[in-house]
Amino acid sequence: MLRIAMTSTEAPPLIKTPSLRRNIGFAVSGRMVFAVTQFGILILVARLGTPEDVGALTLASAIVTPLFFLTSMGMRDAHSVDDLVSYSRADYVALRLAGGSFAVLATAIIAISLYWQDGFLIYGATIALALVKFSGAQMALNHGMFQRAERLDFTAISNAARGGVGFAVFGLVFWQTRSLPLALLCEAIAWMASYYFVDRPLLGRIGSVTNLAELSRAKTGTVLRLAYWVLPLGLAGWCLRAAIATPPLILERYSDLAAVGLFGVLAYGHSAMLMIANSLSGAVAPRLRRYFRDGRRRAFLRTVWLLCLACGVLGAAMVGVAWLAGDPLLEFVFGPEYRRGDLLAVVMFGSALNMATAPLVAAMNAGQAFRQRLLVTASGLAVALAASLLLIPARGLEGAVWSMVALTATQAVLYALLFVRAMRAMPASNPDSSAKGG
Repeated sequence: MLRIAMTSTEAPPLIKTPSLRRNIGFAVSGRMVFAVTQFGILILVARLGTPEDVGALTLASAIVTPLFFLTSMGMRDAHSVDDLVSYSRADYVALRLAGGSFAVLATAIIAISLYWQDGFLIYGATIALALVKFSGAQMALNHGMFQRAERLDFTAISNAARGGVGFAVFGLVFWQTRSLPLALLCEAIAWMASYYFVDRPLLGRIGSVTNLAELSRAKTGTVLRLAYWVLPLGLAGWCLRAAIATPPLILERYSDLAAVGLFGVLAYGHSAMLMIANSLSGAVAPRLRRYFRDGRRRAFLRTVWLLCLACGVLGAAMVGVAWLAGDPLLEFVFGPEYRRGDLLAVVMFGSALNMATAPLVAAMNAGQAFRQRLLVTASGLAVALAASLLLIPARGLEGAVWSMVALTATQAVLYALLFVRAMRAMPASNPDSSAKGG
């Protein structure tokens, strides 16, 4: 028998939810603020530190991020489109805590095993960044709860708080000590403080605080079944981030840490643009789920295509900026040693392909086509690995950049093809239909 997930704290929102348009605005603005703070951290490391510091941060991210995407298993996306019939909110929280703890332990083992001889900078920064990601992973699930309640204004507040506090603490510590591992550790502490003092009160306003009593009632068997259900999303996330991490990891073997740092600077624009595209898509995910479940094909397609158009226009604009002003922008922000506007334009081209098709991912999530997403990201990882091994030994940094383009082009084509297939699975129009999320 399926266990009903609605608990006494799973109450409806206590105040009126914003409109879809306002929710999109909140999602994008909050994510932009967060992206700016992360960009600010990169600038601080480049300006106050050395190219090796930037390289260590890039390498640490390449190691840590795929692990956390694997263990988080896309639970934010799954929770926002789950009808919460088979699984409770406490099941999601228990799985996220267990997964995050495992990711921190795995990171420590990998970092010390592979980079002990390279010095404390690399393995220390990697372990400290894992603690930052652990805090962020717990907050990401909170954002899924806000998203489910269509309170993206709460997500914006959370993103602005953790980004702003984390940036301030990281900047102060790095300015005083020039120690990247210590600054990252303090940023992790700042994020946990933001979780407690900002996220928890917001969760209380939508009746979604998960207390220890609820967590203690979560059954191991149910949590494992949830893990199995969302595992394709976790594997898809790991493949996606592993594909993005492949070029810098291989570049470090054929070049030096400074080259990896330059690649990290160029690639950050890609990450920032995807943050915005994913925020746009995530803002409408619960609405798309209802459209899909009720068979409202016209409303579903109209929403998806409008998002694709908006993301595509933004991506094209960023390509133009990089092409026309990449060199002076990079020199002004990071310094003359980072002046590679030609490669920035190539990175932005690949990012524009990703942005234009990012809403298709939200559409596939609305249809709970999780295994199809795994096919796309696994194919992208294979292409990224092959392109990196082929291009980087011969062309170095330039080869790493073009490997990213090969990855994004592969994903864009496959997502478009699978979106067409997913649309065929949409049920016939029935306003009273209700799909089960497990």
